[in-house]
Amino acid sequence: MMNSDALSCKDCTSWQELLLTVSILTCWLLPTTAQITIESVPPIAVEGDNVLLFVQNLPENVQTLSWYTGGKPLKMFEIARHVIATNSSVMGPAHSGREMVLNNGSLMIKNVTRKDSGYYTLQIFDTTSRREIMRAEFFVQRPILGFRKHPTSQLKIEFVPPRIEENDDILLLVYNLPENLQGFVWHKGVFPVDHFKIASHSFLTNSTMLGRTYLDRLTVCSDGSLLLSKVSQEDTGLYSLRTIPVDLMSESAIVYLKVNKHGRWASGNQQPPHQQRMSKKQIQKVDMCFSSVSVTIYYN
Repeated sequence: MMNSDALSCKDCTSWQELLLTVSILTCWLLPTTAQITIESVPPIAVEGDNVLLFVQNLPENVQTLSWYTGGKPLKMFEIARHVIATNSSVMGPAHSGREMVLNNGSLMIKNVTRKDSGYYTLQIFDTTSRREIMRAEFFVQRPILGFRKHPTSQLKIEFVPPRIEENDDILLLVYNLPENLQGFVWHKGVFPVDHFKIASHSFLTNSTMLGRTYLDRLTVCSDGSLLLSKVSQEDTGLYSLRTIPVDLMSESAIVYLKVNKHGRWASGNQQPPHQQRMSKKQIQKVDMCFSSVSVTIYYN
């Protein structure tokens, strides 16, 4: 058993910086309800960064908690089991020596690599042995240009509006989509598997296939842009766009969408989403997008 406060001196600075982040986030991100949430800080990291999976609103009656790699709480993928009363952790089979569980349930991972990308599962047990399971996700990219492989083009995604609340319509506006493509694919998350597919578009047939989860909320433009209607907090997460080129040199872009509770932007100097103005360039892009919506839509 290892005390979670025991750290080597050479790691003190980086861990202290992340502990300060925990303190700041505790004050800044505290929601109005007691629902447990997990925030990836940052959601998109660079190799060598430290990542914090920050747990908010951990109930006072939690007795033990465990972190796992992947989407299921399987013993072989257990990183660590943490006992709240003693603030101590037992390392699991998936512990690499770079993870540390804090007493508020958060998980720190230092010096991340691309292999660390993906889902992480938190399982908690309270004093009545009631179990809750939550998941978080982050993505690790190379230090230079991420997934981009074509030196003459850089795929870019921009949110319109840049800040989003529940029930808003959000446009994921794509810039610099390469020419001579067979098509493109959108996924929720970073893994290009059918289970997480949102939509795919074929330039050969000028047709789009939508995932059933998004049938009544999604519009796909032939420039790669994506309109998602009436978003909820469940839509928060990573979204990835991958091109399907003729020469097989694919490009990818990944963004993190954060959906805030309604009224979150009512205070301070920031404008609420419905009052945010688009630039002329954005307006032109939006007009082009909706003038190029696919003629035929299929459903998978």
